[in-house]
Amino acid sequence: MNRRCLIVLLLLASHVTRGEAAGFSDKFRGWLRAIPGLGGGSGKDSGTKQDTAAKSMPRVRLVPFTGGTGASATKALRDELLTSREFFVAGPDEKADYILEGSSVGGRVTGVLRDGRSKELFQRTYAAPGLDENLKAFSDDIIYTITGRPGLATSRIVFVSDKSGRRQVYVCNAEGGEVSQLTHDRHGAVSPTLSPDSSLVAFTCYRSGFPVVNLLDLHAGWERGVTDTPGSSFGAAFSPDGSRLALVMSFIGNPEIFVTDLGTNTAACVSDSVGAPSSPSWHPDGKQIVFANDDGDGPRLYVVEVPQKEGESSRLFRWRTGYHFCTDPEWSPDGRTIAFTTRKGGEWAVATKPYPNRGARLIQAGGAQHPSWSPNGRFITYSQHGGLYVHDVRSGSRRQILAGFGRISEPRWMR
Repeated sequence: MNRRCLIVLLLLASHVTRGEAAGFSDKFRGWLRAIPGLGGGSGKDSGTKQDTAAKSMPRVRLVPFTGGTGASATKALRDELLTSREFFVAGPDEKADYILEGSSVGGRVTGVLRDGRSKELFQRTYAAPGLDENLKAFSDDIIYTITGRPGLATSRIVFVSDKSGRRQVYVCNAEGGEVSQLTHDRHGAVSPTLSPDSSLVAFTCYRSGFPVVNLLDLHAGWERGVTDTPGSSFGAAFSPDGSRLALVMSFIGNPEIFVTDLGTNTAACVSDSVGAPSSPSWHPDGKQIVFANDDGDGPRLYVVEVPQKEGESSRLFRWRTGYHFCTDPEWSPDGRTIAFTTRKGGEWAVATKPYPNRGARLIQAGGAQHPSWSPNGRFITYSQHGGLYVHDVRSGSRRQILAGFGRISEPRWMR
């Protein structure tokens, strides 16, 4: 590399103040990676992995929006598209696979998506109270139309925190912002899960002295129990269509996995376990449930086929992961992989394993637990040492999206 360039960079680094050091170090590493022969590849091949990825991603040209809030809308939408990591945002004179146009007045947004030949793919108006909310919805619609995968801008993560002095359920966006407390139960609330449309939260509370699953409507504000049967219930999970809940119930004696219909309030037992079942998760097709079961020798994972017709019997089998301790399983949105919590070196760890076979992969050790997939299947959120993380399954990179908010546990991404 050019020796003079290196000297200049080192001189710049030596004059950075302590307060600027954190931000400068990231930029400095970026500069170094861009220099051939110093982390950025050889002079013969100076392209980086990021360059290759950008070339393989769809190229979207964003035409400046018109209207009174058009400039703000253009900037905010560009940021959303870049954050999604689904597109390369092309310049005004660069070739593009898709073209975005629109207008924004008073926060209201009208957006148009066209393909590279100017054929209109959709035109929609977003009239929520805030500009940011409208642009997030527009961004998710763009992503789904082009990639066929859900966007994350409007997705939500529910989690448990003891910030208030007692464990309660909270919700945040995919970036760890817009945090809101959902429960204010004096006995505490745990094990939350969001319905597919984000309108309902199921959680476990202890008002009666033993665990019971309740439903909270986030729009209407009402709350009710899931079942009137005696005994305990906990660890609920919404079915892919949101019409049913899988949960652990013990009113017939030994705790078992039940499926309850939210419309009729009826429940049917689908497991026949000997130990202590927990943390059920649905396959995206709604025909199978994976759960953990501890028969006294540590939790293992089991899969049960959910009867689709009255009178059908369910088939239960153990699903081997290669680990002796497995809990908190969750199926990926495409049904091809299961993430779960295990033990590694005496600490919690998050792993994944393709379903039904192939070897397991350790995602994060050192205390990571309670994994949950993003709606597009690219990321996994989990808690580690009280913080909330989002992990890119493809690249292996991760970032902490929420810290200093009490001790966080049991995150669940909207499915």
